[in-house]
Amino acid sequence: MTTPSSNTLFSPSRRSLMMLAGAAGALGATSGLSACSQASAVTPATTAAVDPDAIAIMSANENPYGPSPKAVEAIRAEAANLYRYTYPTTAKFAEMIAAREGVAPEQVLVTNGSTPILAAFSDWVNVKGGKIITSAITYEGVPRVAEQAGTEVVYMPLTQDMGYDMEAIAARVGPDTGAVYLCNPNNPTGKTIPTAQLKAFVEDVSNKVPVFVDEAYLDMSDDYPGNVMSEFVAAGKPVIVARTFSKIYGMAGQRLGYGLMPADMAMDMRMTGRLSNVNYLGLVAGIASLEDTEHFDKMRATMIRGRQKLIAMAADLGRPIAPDPQGSFIYMDVGMPAKDFAAKMMDRNVKVVGERWKEMPNWTRICVGLDHEIEKCHAAAKEVLTSI
Repeated sequence: MTTPSSNTLFSPSRRSLMMLAGAAGALGATSGLSACSQASAVTPATTAAVDPDAIAIMSANENPYGPSPKAVEAIRAEAANLYRYTYPTTAKFAEMIAAREGVAPEQVLVTNGSTPILAAFSDWVNVKGGKIITSAITYEGVPRVAEQAGTEVVYMPLTQDMGYDMEAIAARVGPDTGAVYLCNPNNPTGKTIPTAQLKAFVEDVSNKVPVFVDEAYLDMSDDYPGNVMSEFVAAGKPVIVARTFSKIYGMAGQRLGYGLMPADMAMDMRMTGRLSNVNYLGLVAGIASLEDTEHFDKMRATMIRGRQKLIAMAADLGRPIAPDPQGSFIYMDVGMPAKDFAAKMMDRNVKVVGERWKEMPNWTRICVGLDHEIEKCHAAAKEVLTSI
């Protein structure tokens, strides 16, 4: 890949969760939670004592503030109905998503998080044939499963400012291409594709091959909701959009997500064997979360504020990061092998990503935590980096 020069990187000096306790937590077993998952429905840091020895989890891209209080109450109210299969509730959820996204219910595929959609899509491309084109540094969900199934993946270099090279990707699409995979905002860099550029790309390239847009973190981007791609699904294009409730909705432990795509493709993906019924409590929590728009807006503002704290942390540490991050994390050059940095941080009870993207071995992703976790991460990183 093209290695970004130092003057093109964003220099910052210039500019965890009750639901993890699952159903037991929702049923009232709130005592004894660790500090890294002590989130109440809204403001965990003010409702539980901070354990200075607890591990600050800054690696998993969760929303540490947890789900909507209405989602927690919905789980509590519906726990006795676990004997029921979920078909009617899944249909209701799909109808709500369809209305929200401007598509037909049969274009909505409801899954246990968005991961099964990524895997099912990889299988679908493998059956249809052709290579998958994506970026050299991106989320591995689609490329990894595709390669395991025998599909060739073409990894295009990032631009100098660590963004997708959309012109190069478009130029690479040809008769041997099966699909294009884009993660927007990209994980781990946090970069978004400019909305006008992305829409023009999807409009053009989807006339040739399917385009998959992974929008796991899009709710936290500055341009949301103007940068969602569901309009192309509504228009009948071979476009797939993946969304998850694991991030801004704070439901990583309940596993709920959905994909938007042509109805015939959704039917094909149901036949891959990758998908199963969604759990009932996740569905009722998801429905309640969609209805609680006030909490969504609050979480959006809170996660953006957390991201700004991470940017300020990097500036204080004097470390470059990928420019203009738009997810719930930053991608930072730590000046040493990321696996060594992660080990030293873990010695200080802070968990960050180690060596995951081998093309950039000195870079690590650090995600938003509670305020005291960010402070702990900052202090630990300062200790580690001053020892270089």
